[in-house]
This record gives sequence, C-alpha cells and structure tokens, in this order.
Amino acid sequence: MAVVALTAAGVGVVRALAGGCDTVEQYSLAVAPSIEPAVSSVLSGRADTRCYEFTVDTAEPGDVAGLLGKGIDAPDLWIPDARWWASRAAPTAAGPVQMIAGAVASTPAVLVGAPGKVPEVPTWRAALAIPDLVLGNPLRTGVAAAPIRAALAETQDDPVAVGTVRTAMVPLAQKESSRTEEAPSGTDLLTAVGADDGVGISTEQQVLAFSAANESALETRVPANGSILLEYPVVVTSPAPDRHHRATDAARALVDVLGTQDALEVLHDEGFRGPDGEPLPEGRGIGGVPLLSLRDEAMAEEALGAWSLLALPIRTLVAVDVSGSMRFPAGDGTRMDLTVRAALAGNAMFPDSVSAGLWAFSQNLGEDGQDYAELVPIRRYDTDVDGRTQREVMADQAEKVPGLVGGGTGLYDTTLAAFRAVQRSYDPRAVNSVIVLTDGANEDPDSISEAQLLEILAREQDPARPVIVVTIGITEDADARTLAEISRVTGGSSYVARDPADIANVFVNALADRGER
Repeated sequence: MAVVALTAAGVGVVRALAGGCDTVEQYSLAVAPSIEPAVSSVLSGRADTRCYEFTVDTAEPGDVAGLLGKGIDAPDLWIPDARWWASRAAPTAAGPVQMIAGAVASTPAVLVGAPGKVPEVPTWRAALAIPDLVLGNPLRTGVAAAPIRAALAETQDDPVAVGTVRTAMVPLAQKESSRTEEAPSGTDLLTAVGADDGVGISTEQQVLAFSAANESALETRVPANGSILLEYPVVVTSPAPDRHHRATDAARALVDVLGTQDALEVLHDEGFRGPDGEPLPEGRGIGGVPLLSLRDEAMAEEALGAWSLLALPIRTLVAVDVSGSMRFPAGDGTRMDLTVRAALAGNAMFPDSVSAGLWAFSQNLGEDGQDYAELVPIRRYDTDVDGRTQREVMADQAEKVPGLVGGGTGLYDTTLAAFRAVQRSYDPRAVNSVIVLTDGANEDPDSISEAQLLEILAREQDPARPVIVVTIGITEDADARTLAEISRVTGGSSYVARDPADIANVFVNALADRGER
C-alpha cells in the first residue's frame, strides 16, 4: 500500500484554503500497481488538489471489483488499468460506478521476452497460441485480458473466426486452473519470462519501467496488425449515494491534476503515453502502431465468462443426508450405500486442483443441537494432512458416513450453515459451491422455514463472491420442488436421481457444476 504523506498533500491543501476552502475532504483512491508510482509522485508533489486529499492504495482491478460487489472497504475513487473495468464491475457493484470522461494515461499491450525469444506473429490469435505463453489472470488484470480482447477485435466481423478465439483460450485457461497460487503479473511476470526465456503479455509501460529499474534488456513486439490500448480512467466508486456525489467533484479535480503538463511529464517518465495514445517522445517504446478496438463489450464478457468456466478450479462443501430413511433399500444396497459409492467415484476422478470438504446432516447431529457436523474441512485434494492427502481423508470419512445414519432430515438449517461457511472462506480463484445430497424433505420442527431459507439465501448472496448451492435429490422421495428453489435462488442447478443407478453420474455432474457465472 502506498499512502500519500499528509505533509506532502498539505501543499495542495494550503492553496485550497487560501482560495477560500472551508474544509478539506479526504478520499481513498485505489490504483492499478503499474500507475501507482506516477500517481503518488504527482499527488505528493506540488500539485494543486484544491479541497481534497487522496490516500492512494495499490490493488489489482479484479480485486477492486470484488470489493465493489461487497460494498465494504470499497474505495471512493479508482484508477484501473483499462476503461472496460468500469462496465465490468458495475453490474455487481453495491453502489453506482461512474467513469469520468476520458483517461489520464494509456499504454499498448505487447509481447515480451528475452532478446531473440519473441516470435513474429501476424495476429493476436496467433499470439495466444505461442507455446507456454505467460498470460496472467484476465479476471484480475486488464493486461492479461488485453490479448483476448485484441483477438476478438481482429475477428469481430467474422462469427466463425470469433469462435477460434475461444479455442485458443482453452489451453491457457486449463493451465490457469492447475495453479496453486495467483498467476504472475507486472514485475513478477517480467522477471519470470526474462529468467526462463519465455514469452509473456505485458505493456509498453511495464517493460520500460522494469528495464529501467533492473538495467535489463527485454524484447517487445506486437503482432503485424497492431495492438490494443489500455487506458487508465478515473472512476467514482464510493457506494454511499451522498458520498458518491461529493466524490464525483473530487474525481474531476483529480483528473485536472493528472492532466497538467507537469503530471504528463511524470507519466511519460514512468513510460506511460498520454490519453490520446500517441507514441512516447524521444523514440522510447515501440513507437507508432495500428490500434485495435473492440466495438461490442458483450463479446469480451462472453469470452471472459468462458474463461472463468475453464480456468477456475472447483471448491465445494459436500453435505450428505444421514437421516434414517437413507437406510431404505435402493439398487443392490441402501440409499446410503449408493451415495457413498457415488462420492468415492467423484473423489477419485477429479484433479488435484479441486478443493472439497465433507459434512453430514440429519437432526441434532452436531454440537449444541446443530443438524450438521463437519467431517472434513475444505482443502485441496493434494494437501498433506498428517501424512495423507486430502483426497485420502475424504475417501476414508465417506466410508464412515453410514455409521452416522439415524434421525430426521435437518435440510434447511444445514443448507444455510453450509452456504455461510463457504462464503466466509470464499476463494476468488475458484467456483465456490455447496452440494447437498438428500432423499427427503426438512423434518426439523425447530429450524427456519423454507420461505426464510430462500429469503436469507437471496439476501446474503454476494454477486462479487457468489456461492452456488447444487442440490441432489436421491430417489423420488426427495422434495424436488424445494431443492430446485434452493438451487435457483443461488444460481446453482438441481438434480434428481430417480433411478438408484443414476446417483453416481448425477453426483459427478453436480461436483463439476459451475452455476450461472
């Protein structure tokens, strides 16, 4: 976090007070990491910020978008690394998201690598197919999204060619899904490609700043048909209506400050082009290149939606009904026998990138009369748990579940508790879900009602941190209507295994369910 010192900001405040300003308002400003040094330098210098002070925090745009969805700890103002972040964040934001006209800086996307290692490619579609391309996470940074948008811009008038962009994304997204930590970006990405002789996606500005700071030579290229421009706007994001209105005036003052000649020189020194995208002075950077532009923002949203389906690993809490009716005969065993087999089959076939945990529920099963008990907390399948993998722990506990069978069905309290547990431990790099397997209807007279459950789930669902509830009814005795409503209100799917032989297939489909993201 970079905080503009009050003593430095006070220079602008003194001028404002001298001009008749009665009060000085303070605003939080979240900025993309690449532009933070320039913005902090301008604001901590002798810039006239009128009646406003700005505290500058560094944050990747995707992380800020998540804060806007929560409406908690959201910044008043925001400078993301691309204009499209404003429209992308607005639908899920807790308050209005208003982009002030124009941008304060820009920079084109580039291919980067060690000298002699960056191939010449005719298009960005071809660039996406470069072996072992280091892309980054397009759901988190505009830089990583830029080549996808550029490829769409190249093909936007040819529906068949547009489909090939998604095909090119598949191996990159699948590689992302296997990561155990966030994809590299900015300086980390440039360090990685320089050390490994790889090829990555960056910007003219990032490469110039990195090369100057590290006295290293990196080669940059753009495809033969040009590049896409990343523009840095000022966006008003304060969720509270009254403060949002006041923050708009502060945003305009900030735009004025960052648009001065002194500020433009600071931005140029840091490797940024001006808002017009004109090449940097003194022959720095890649010079003049044709600029690609995507006309239909919906194309990008569809592509990034496809990316999230392909790239985000599964993270789920499986809640298994162990009420007395699970002893009823089914197929060549009991309902519980078949459910355990299904769980073991799913547990065995999914990759290590899956994270899962296990609960059992009936009525008064857990501590303090709770209807549920945690058997295994959510962890990645390849996590070491006292010398065993999480996968092995899950399998062992699943085989012990039949010993818990008895009592009534505590469906409603369990569903809500599981939803809240996953939401509390939310992983933004995964599809977060709850899978509920049950053969009956709620039988706990002391639980919340169906109406209360649905109302709470709808109210507590956070669009920026969605948790879907996938329900599986075991045989036709399950309350299929209620299960479908529970799934619907959270954006999940509902399945009914009417034939006992279908339970295994239904469970595997449910485990892979990624909802309506």
